[in-house]
Amino acid sequence: MRLSTLLLLAFALPAVAKPLVVCTDADPDGFDPAQSANNATHGASASKIYNTLIDYEPGPFKFNPALAERWTISDDGRLYTFHLRRGVKFHTTDWFKPSRDFNADDVLFTLQRQLDPKHPGARGAPGGFPYALSGEWNNLFKRVEKVDDYTIRLELHRPFAPLLERFAHPALSIVSAEYASQLERANTPLAISSQPVGTGPYLLKKYDKGQAIRYEAHPNYFRGRLAIERLVLVPVSDASVRVQKLLAGECQLTDAIKPQDLPRVENHPKLSTTPQRSQASSFLFFNVSKKPFDDKRVRQALNLALDREAIVKTVYDQRAEVGSTPYSPRSLWGVEKVAATSQDLVRAKKLLAEAGYPNGTEVELWVRPGGSGTNPNFKLTAELIQADWAKIGVKTTLRVIDWTELVKRARAGEPPSMLSGWSGALDPDGFYSSLASCDATRNGYNFAQYCNNRLDAELDAGRLATTEAARTRRYLNVQNLLLDELPFATLAYPTQTVVFDRDLKGVEATVNDSYKVERLSWR
Repeated sequence: MRLSTLLLLAFALPAVAKPLVVCTDADPDGFDPAQSANNATHGASASKIYNTLIDYEPGPFKFNPALAERWTISDDGRLYTFHLRRGVKFHTTDWFKPSRDFNADDVLFTLQRQLDPKHPGARGAPGGFPYALSGEWNNLFKRVEKVDDYTIRLELHRPFAPLLERFAHPALSIVSAEYASQLERANTPLAISSQPVGTGPYLLKKYDKGQAIRYEAHPNYFRGRLAIERLVLVPVSDASVRVQKLLAGECQLTDAIKPQDLPRVENHPKLSTTPQRSQASSFLFFNVSKKPFDDKRVRQALNLALDREAIVKTVYDQRAEVGSTPYSPRSLWGVEKVAATSQDLVRAKKLLAEAGYPNGTEVELWVRPGGSGTNPNFKLTAELIQADWAKIGVKTTLRVIDWTELVKRARAGEPPSMLSGWSGALDPDGFYSSLASCDATRNGYNFAQYCNNRLDAELDAGRLATTEAARTRRYLNVQNLLLDELPFATLAYPTQTVVFDRDLKGVEATVNDSYKVERLSWR
């Protein structure tokens, strides 16, 4: 074959676009973000596979249109009208071929399956919808109605100040009503999580647990053709291995890196870094339904025994703030700055004795392997806590359990105590409702199994309040209740960093994600 013929063939062959490989910290527990408050699940599904009615944007409380082109709110805060975007296509996959575009039926289905446990769509979520249920959504809406194919009207029983923030949250990612009907007819409702269908920038191609999640660009995405056509998420629980993969070019982005490893990447000629804007906190949960944690004095004693400065120094390499209040002071409002609890072993021993444990006691602390964006090394953190508690006579047994299994068992109220974290929601209601409300003991992520009617009443009042000042007063009351009752202790507010290949353009973090994948491109 002549050289000219070879050249012609070379030009005729399509160029294979360079994929983006992202190193994550854990496998998702599915691909339906409404069924989970797990960051790994939201990261693998929400902004990749789905769209919401409204988008978070960089900056405080800033929202942009997404599947809703515009919306109006009545003066009394009880009537919301969303005008939907036309011409939006659902994914065509090996398991579903859509016959119509996105419309109001899909919004109705997305809402109603989370509001009504008897709705057919609820069958696809045997564990429920934690975010909606912990926020008492079933008591919120008086009427959810379709005005026409591209208009939805929501009438509330009472004003609900955080509602717009809710519609930008991953839990309200819009799913296909037509696809759900297909699954219902086939009696396979659980496939809505394992074989997802959305309108988002990417569609799922293959998931090999523990190995890789592979996506391809949605060819009919309403915002236009994507610059990066193939996306791969690789779960790597060991933070040091994530760094090695970055340095070797095996992945081009991660947002879960140990602070101690940052010097290796900050001045690297092929890598860039950017801070992640998030309300991130690291927590130690006490299960108040189990002894000895059912006694507030024990929880207070264990909290007083903690050396938070040592945790920030050793675990976070000083790239975190010592934790004090439950909700991060980086929030825009609703937080009163208080001093972090200083270690006081004398007072801690006195409280233990008052609670009936003059010679100390034995406890279990459950942790996940590896690290995450809220805690770079859970086991090391647990070992430091174990050493602190030993100083007041408390013997601690550590149990290391895979993250997906740990969350499942924690939602069932099994761990006596555990380490976890929280990041994302801008509005304090989403935070407190998910972690500390009575409803969240059954349906959310209240790993402390803590229920306080006074706290729930304050949350209700905060949702009804129509001014920032009035809401702030309510969340200050919630904060003070939690600081006294201590169902969980705040350890640190981590400074999270996104690390990425210098040739990757468009990395800009939002409150609930470290990058908007559809805005990325290669130089």
